Amino acid sequence: MTEHNADAQATALAEIAQLTAAFEEQQAALDKARDALHTGIVKHLMERNAPPGLIADASPYDRNHVRRLGVAAGVPPLRDPKPKPRSRKKPAG
Repeated sequence: MTEHNADAQATALAEIAQLTAAFEEQQAALDKARDALHTGIVKHLMERNAPPGLIADASPYDRNHVRRLGVAAGVPPLRDPKPKPRSRKKPAG
């Protein structure tokens, strides 16, 4: 069975705790920056300041993800959905 040096173990755990705290701090900063980016994207989609494709080009997201962000935030579509074509009944005969 492997024996652990108590001093080395305490040092290792203290270092891991310090690195974990730094990681969590950076994760919080990333989450805050992502939220700000999403808010900006939705704002400009709502105000129709730029089309989704150009917003995607200026952001780290593709056009489909920009659209998903807009839909989730309730941004109305640029165009009304196309009406479904009416099916025609074949003449009996």
